[in-house]
Amino acid sequence: MRFYSVFLLVILGLNSNAQITEYNPSIGWNYVKSQELVMVDGLWYNTEFAAEIGFDYIFIMNHKLDSAMASIQVFNLQDEYISIKNRDTSNKILDLTFDVKDSGVYRVFFGINDKKGSVDNHDVQFMLVRRKKV
Repeated sequence: MRFYSVFLLVILGLNSNAQITEYNPSIGWNYVKSQELVMVDGLWYNTEFAAEIGFDYIFIMNHKLDSAMASIQVFNLQDEYISIKNRDTSNKILDLTFDVKDSGVYRVFFGINDKKGSVDNHDVQFMLVRRKKV
């Protein structure tokens, strides 16, 4: 029984290390989180994430709309503005890089709006990637 418990802990430990995968190994970018979402047009979404000093972070929002306004905003838990990026063009990828000044938990808000108004739900891939500062 003890053997099975140790074996299970080793497997779980290996699995937890496998959650961060390399995004661009030549410059050291690693996935922290990637999620496929169905976002409702005009609604804002938010989530919290932990960030550490000594790392650069980038949020990437990938959508399929030709006429969309997308936005990503990062705040700390005291609701102080950290970084923002709005894009009102036909680019299908919006990325926001930011520098962490204090380790802790941050909040990201993101949304997408179809300027033509013909689509109510949008398939979006939302990623958080990080790398060690050089």
